[in-house]
Amino acid sequence: MLPKLLKVIGVLALLGGQAHAADLVVLAAAAVKKSVENVPDRFQKMTGDHVTFVFGTAGQIRKKAMADNSFAIVVLPPAPLTELIKGGLVVDGSRQDLGTVRLAAAVQSGATQPDLTDMQTFKQSLLNAPSIGLANPATGATTGTYLAELFKRMGIADQLSSKIKLYPDGLAAMQGLARGEVALGLGQKSEITPVAGVDLIGVLPDAAQLRTIYSAGLGSNSGDRQAAQRLLTYLRSPEMKAAFVANGFEEETK
Repeated sequence: MLPKLLKVIGVLALLGGQAHAADLVVLAAAAVKKSVENVPDRFQKMTGDHVTFVFGTAGQIRKKAMADNSFAIVVLPPAPLTELIKGGLVVDGSRQDLGTVRLAAAVQSGATQPDLTDMQTFKQSLLNAPSIGLANPATGATTGTYLAELFKRMGIADQLSSKIKLYPDGLAAMQGLARGEVALGLGQKSEITPVAGVDLIGVLPDAAQLRTIYSAGLGSNSGDRQAAQRLLTYLRSPEMKAAFVANGFEEETK
C-alpha cells in the first residue's frame, strides 16, 4: 500500500503545488458514497486541500450542478454528465470513468435467498416477495427509474405496486432492508456490498440488467482548477480503483 501511496503523491506533485489549501466541493451520485468516504481525510493529508462531498441521486446532483456551478468535480452517469458538458458547466474533455456497477439483489442477513438464475425465476421471486425496497424514481434515482420501467416491461408492475417501499436512494433502501423493513432489496451492487446486515444474492439476470458507468468531470467554474485536477487524478489512482472494486464496482480502464 505504501509504494502505491507514494506513487500517487508523486503524480500529484508533478501536477504542481500551490501556496494555499483549496476548498473543493464534489457533487456525487450516492452510488459512489462508500467508495469515496475516506477521500477527504486522505487527500487533505497528502495535499492540504479540503474536500467536501455532497451526495444525492443522479437527478438531484444534476439539478444541484445546474443551480450552483461552483463545484470542483461532479460524479454522474454519462448521460447527465454529458448534458452538463454541453451546457458549459463541466470542462469538455475532462471526463474520467471511475467504474461500472450492475444491478443486484439482497436479503436481510441469514434470510432465505430467492432464485435469480434467469428471468423466469427472477420474476417469480419478485411476485413471491412479501415486500421489496428500492430507490424512489421521483428523486431521479437511476435504479428506481429503471426498475419501475422494468416491472412494466415484465408485466408485473400492478402486482408489485402494493408491496414496494420506496427510499430516497439505493443505499437507504439497503439500510432499510438491514433493519427488516422489507424482505428483498434491489439496487446497485455498490449500494449493497458496504451495508452490514444484508446478504448479497447476486446480480440480476442479463435481460433485466442495467450497467451504469460513473464518471467524474471538472467543474468549469471551479475556483482552483489545478487543485480540482489533482483531486480528479487521485480519484483514478490505484488506491481509489481498489476502493471502488471493494465496494461493488467493476474497474474502468478509460
